[in-house]
Amino acid sequence: MFLPVKIYLNGRIVDERDAHISVFDRGFLFGDGVYELVRYFDGFGVGEDAHARRLARSLELAKIRGFDALQLSAIARSTIAANDLTDAIVYLQVTRGAGTMRSHVPNEPLTPTVVAIATPGEPLASLAAPSQISAVIAEDLRWKLCEIKTISLMGNILHLLEADAHGANEAILHRDGFVGEGAYSNIAFVSGGTLVTTPITEDPPILHGTARADLLAAARHLGLPIEVRRVRVDELTRADELMITSSRRFVSAVVRLDGRSIGTGQTGPLTRKLFEVMRDTIARDMQLATTSSR
Repeated sequence: MFLPVKIYLNGRIVDERDAHISVFDRGFLFGDGVYELVRYFDGFGVGEDAHARRLARSLELAKIRGFDALQLSAIARSTIAANDLTDAIVYLQVTRGAGTMRSHVPNEPLTPTVVAIATPGEPLASLAAPSQISAVIAEDLRWKLCEIKTISLMGNILHLLEADAHGANEAILHRDGFVGEGAYSNIAFVSGGTLVTTPITEDPPILHGTARADLLAAARHLGLPIEVRRVRVDELTRADELMITSSRRFVSAVVRLDGRSIGTGQTGPLTRKLFEVMRDTIARDMQLATTSSR
């Protein structure tokens, strides 16, 4: 298993064995922090600006002061360089900081704790097709502020443990019979040639996924009809194609749901086309970034 050699911690690149954080850090005590995950292909950050905007929004909603989300790119790139990587996945976490005692409400001004970890990622050329996964449907037992990309992920983890116990890779969550999102992804499906996904402005609450936005852009590029609306659980079982989106894999095809095949039980044609447009858009943006830097 790969263990990162160099870690970004509070303004410095340090050896992993020297990356120490106080036991009074609120991320450790309360899960009081936010995070972002960004993919880099040959040094190109996919959606860096969108990730920085979402990080800024998470920090604002969480009322964490003292860190500028615009530092995300510089921190990520320095961590990648320190680990001698080109294709990488960077996880950046910002907690409210460490106090001098365990207190639910900080009784002193705190300085945020900032950590970044870079791990090897696949090169873009290796992503030839959407991955195929299975999923289960579960009642969403998490809190409502899903817009905040919080490090408090026990609710998500419990859903994923239950999915794993049933031989599945993801849990598609609902509240009162309406679909929200997956435990680690956004949800979309194809019905009668139309791409349908859940809204970010209505209940159930969902994360404002950067890959979800890229999926919608890809659908518009292909001229697909799009519906952004509330979705009932039973619509998923009748879908022609079902997919999830995430920064790690762009689009993955859900081929089994609660043990039953979706569509043909294989990656659908529109899922494949959407994946290819998203991948090719990244390749084009990489080329433009290279050209403009000369």
